[in-house]
Amino acid sequence: MTVYEISILDLLVCAVAMAIPYFISRFLKLGLERDLLVGSIRVFVQLLAVGYILDKIFAVNHAAPVFGILLVMTANAGFNAAKRAEIAHARTILMATGVIGVTTLAVCAFVFYAVIGIEPYFNPRYVIPMMGMGLNGAMNAVAIGARALDIGVRDNRERIEAALCVGATSQQAVAPIVRDSLRQALIPAINGLMTAGIVQLPGFMTGQITGGVDPQIAVRYQVVIFYMLTGIVALSSITAILLLVRRYFTSDHQLREFAAN
Repeated sequence: MTVYEISILDLLVCAVAMAIPYFISRFLKLGLERDLLVGSIRVFVQLLAVGYILDKIFAVNHAAPVFGILLVMTANAGFNAAKRAEIAHARTILMATGVIGVTTLAVCAFVFYAVIGIEPYFNPRYVIPMMGMGLNGAMNAVAIGARALDIGVRDNRERIEAALCVGATSQQAVAPIVRDSLRQALIPAINGLMTAGIVQLPGFMTGQITGGVDPQIAVRYQVVIFYMLTGIVALSSITAILLLVRRYFTSDHQLREFAAN
């Protein structure tokens, strides 16, 4: 199968498509023009840089640079998760980074060695892109879940305090909010499971098919990716929410002052 090469000039020509959302935003006064322009430039520069780095890593074929780039990706995912949830303090950033890194590594390791059986164990062609997808899924889930938890606690502080007054523990008082936060974190992953192959052809599978991989093999890999991502999303979101909920209460099961504002 022929793989058609895309040149830098082709990329610049394709960038014309970005004029569509730009002028829609300008015409309707959405105020997104700057973000669209900056985003267009960033995705161009960042992905070309990543492609160059991956070329070098694949050529070296050593574990150290693979682990190095994964550490950078994990730290970035943790910081952005806390930032999007609007809880970007040193402690929460470290917590988010740890949760995202550990849960993604655990689920991906199972997939790499029990399902696919990659060799060598650090194979960058599998480890980097699949860990990257896992880290992105965990980052989004933690951000959504943490934000929903924060809004839920603040909006329901009177009900929480009433429950505490009649003898409920902090865990009991906040349990409905925890469940709702986890539900919100899981919805995007579940929607992806429901619509795959019907509404959309997922990106990983599409990339493999256009790259010449047998469609049946590409489909099986995509199913593995979906299962892997859903497991990562569920594990990372519930872990982060259960750790974060403790910051809203004292050791005496009282709602902290900042949560009551």
